[in-house]
Amino acid sequence: MKKSVNTPYALIIGLIAATVIFRIIPHPFNITPVLAAALFAGARVSDKKWAFMLPAAAMFISDAALAYMNNYPLFHSTIIFVYGALLLSVLIGRTALTGEFNAGKTALTTIASSVLFFIITNLGVWLMDGMYSLDFSGLTTCFIMAVPFFKYSIAGDLFFVTVLFGVYELATRKTNVLAKKSA
Repeated sequence: MKKSVNTPYALIIGLIAATVIFRIIPHPFNITPVLAAALFAGARVSDKKWAFMLPAAAMFISDAALAYMNNYPLFHSTIIFVYGALLLSVLIGRTALTGEFNAGKTALTTIASSVLFFIITNLGVWLMDGMYSLDFSGLTTCFIMAVPFFKYSIAGDLFFVTVLFGVYELATRKTNVLAKKSA
């Protein structure tokens, strides 16, 4: 059974850079690699500290760049909910996606993580932004208003998880085949 691997720091830095770039370049709303990077880091980065730091650093750097480029505050009212949901996704990756790669399990875990992220962050919007009344009607309205964006989140999460895990699996399989041929 394959556990998380001793991930080279170049891969970690590359993932942070790619996540930042994909988040700040123009893209369809809510289609970013952040949740995918969190799940991947949890599943494949052996050092627990780096597994949690990778998506947090990518998110913070891209948040800072977006705040600067768009002239809005870096620290917003829902930041604890967003980062908390992101770090929860790392934990989910560490518990559900270590071991041998399984496409079905990875897809279901990605969808579950997307749903949790949606629930946690929209709960944060309802509680902190003052846009909705703090009653059941306001909560319901908040979630209903967020649903149109959710389909993009799931699509982006599934796409980027496929890219990250797919490239990683292909690269490690090719490396293992080459190592066996040279032995």
